[in-house]
Formats: sequence, C-alpha cells, structure tokens
Amino acid sequence: MTFDKCRDTKMSKRKILIIDDDPDINNLFKLFLEYDGYKVNAYMDPLDALYAFRKNTFDLVLLDLKMPKMSGMLLYHKLRNLDPNLLFCFITADKEYIQHLKKSIGEIEKIVIYKPILLSDLRSKINSLISEKKSKLMIMA
Repeated sequence: MTFDKCRDTKMSKRKILIIDDDPDINNLFKLFLEYDGYKVNAYMDPLDALYAFRKNTFDLVLLDLKMPKMSGMLLYHKLRNLDPNLLFCFITADKEYIQHLKKSIGEIEKIVIYKPILLSDLRSKINSLISEKKSKLMIMA
C-alpha cells in the first residue's frame, strides 16, 4: 500500500466545510485538503453554505470571519444552532477582532488560524482539532 493510500484510508470519512469569500483561498484549501484525504465542500457565499448545510455531515467547518452578505460570526451561530456538536476553525487576518471575541468564546485562540496561512499550519490545526474532538468523544463513550 502506498503512502497516499494509507493517508486516504485514515481520513476517508472526515468531511470539511470551507466557507471563505476569497476564491483563491477557497480553491487552494479545498485542493490541499482533498489531497490530504479529506472530503471537502467549499462555498464562497455564506448564504449558499447555510442553505446547503445538513446536521451531522461535517467534522469541521473552516469559516472566514469577514465576508459580505453575512458575517462569519452570524453564520457560526446559525450553524451552531443547527448542529451544536459542530467543530469550527475560524480564519481571519484581524487579531483585534479575535481579542474582542474572547469575551464570548473563551478558547477562541485554539480554534483560529490567522491569514496569511501556511498550508502546513492549516494541516496541523485541522488535524489537532479533529484529533482532540475524537479523543473527547472516546472518553465520553
């Protein structure tokens, strides 16, 4: 079995939803994560993502916080209402905004990745968040 096949088998059931209005970031992340073996749905329009969303479908949502039509935080709350167990990773370049959000989301630093983003950092963050969630689920079982 080749290295790529091992990676595909390991991650084959992991699904990621990307919501970012920047087409370059959106496409780059989608291709990169698919190469890593994830199944990826990507949207540039937050309203399209909201309307297409189905509970218990995704392991993680990569969510840009600053988008037209609907802010990332509003979309976060709407998706969280639909699926309270959904795991998020916020994407932003605005560190001051994250400091402001610490008041309502205490551990936000654990789930944020700042632009510009190195793909290796993206991989590490996603793997870490999914592994942590999996460990918590195993402890609860």
